[in-house]
Amino acid sequence: MKNSIISAIVSMGFLAPYAGAEVNFDRGVDVKAAITEAAGADVVLPAADRYPGYTRYTRDCASFSYGPSDTDIMSERVWLQSTEYVQECHTSMHPGPNNTQVPVQHCYERPGQTWRETVQLNIKQRKLLPWERESFDICLEGPWSSLYVVEAGYKYNERRIGNYDTLFELTPQYKIATRPDENGLSIGEFSYAGGKYSFKVNDAWAKEYAGEKVVIKVDLFRDVPGWFDGFRGGKEFMFSAAPGYEMSFAESDLARSPVAEMNSHDKGYEVIADEGPALKFYLKWGFKRLGSISTNDFIDKGHTPSVVVN
Repeated sequence: MKNSIISAIVSMGFLAPYAGAEVNFDRGVDVKAAITEAAGADVVLPAADRYPGYTRYTRDCASFSYGPSDTDIMSERVWLQSTEYVQECHTSMHPGPNNTQVPVQHCYERPGQTWRETVQLNIKQRKLLPWERESFDICLEGPWSSLYVVEAGYKYNERRIGNYDTLFELTPQYKIATRPDENGLSIGEFSYAGGKYSFKVNDAWAKEYAGEKVVIKVDLFRDVPGWFDGFRGGKEFMFSAAPGYEMSFAESDLARSPVAEMNSHDKGYEVIADEGPALKFYLKWGFKRLGSISTNDFIDKGHTPSVVVN
């Protein structure tokens, strides 16, 4: 009898954390149902120690970056380490005004636990465009390791395998647009003749962007040595994707906003006419892709070489 009572108490202590798995003793004990419900309860894993006061953890990260591949990618195994720092404070009494004692708090940090973990990244086979590159960070902070997507060409399902020797497995679900290749468009030629400027641009990825559009923006500036360069006007040109694009325009074809007009420090043709016949002009330019392959981020390409306008 004594052993039966002890067994009952131990059993009740075991089931106590699973309050959701109710047992009705009036109807008898359905052990199978109680175990099933208990198995569905959330399991709280041991976390880092908690101390009164302020606690912080150092953060250690490993970065992984990959381009196109026809096979699965398995990264190297990397060690990460994170140390806990606990702030502890104590109060002491110090002489104050009028023979009083005032409390003064002294705080310091001390190291607590240190966690070490190996991490590895496995990316299942996916197809990236030639210029695309994906980047991921895996970080350990305290006892917790996490995967962060920096830039990716796919929406991934993440699966975590292991603990303290952890493999993060990424399985591609569907393609998403990424930033265009900044070097996809390049200067072909910038020239001036017969009162018009000609600007030619090459596209390295015309085949990949077939059926989509590209917008090229140009702003014309006069190169003024020792002074602010003068903005003359700007224009956007839209093309269907092709190996090359050619733009021909006169200065009168360019739009000049009132704000740009007001803020411009251009001396004007009235003054520069007396400075000699050789006037130099250049373009600030950039582009954006329109379609589903890439995002429509504007890519600033800087400026062209200057051309002489007589």
